Amino acid sequence: MPGMSCFVAPYLEGPDGLHVEPIQLEPGSPHLLFARMREPRANPGEIWYRVTRRGLAVGFPGYYQLHELEEIVDLSHLRGPDERTQRGTA
Repeated sequence: MPGMSCFVAPYLEGPDGLHVEPIQLEPGSPHLLFARMREPRANPGEIWYRVTRRGLAVGFPGYYQLHELEEIVDLSHLRGPDERTQRGTA
């Protein structure tokens, strides 16, 4: 919705260099283009997830909707960057 901002966590980390970043699709953005490669009906304003492992896209083009993310990543293994630091694993 115009004028509304949506808080999106910066990213989550998982084992073996996994990095999951929520992306809010914006009109004309490369993120929207990549999401539409996967799902032509992707719309601005939707939240998708960019998934990388050690800096490389996981799958092509590396963007997933939540239900797809749940199929390729064990969500219970994801942690925010602050959580890793607090546990002393950073």
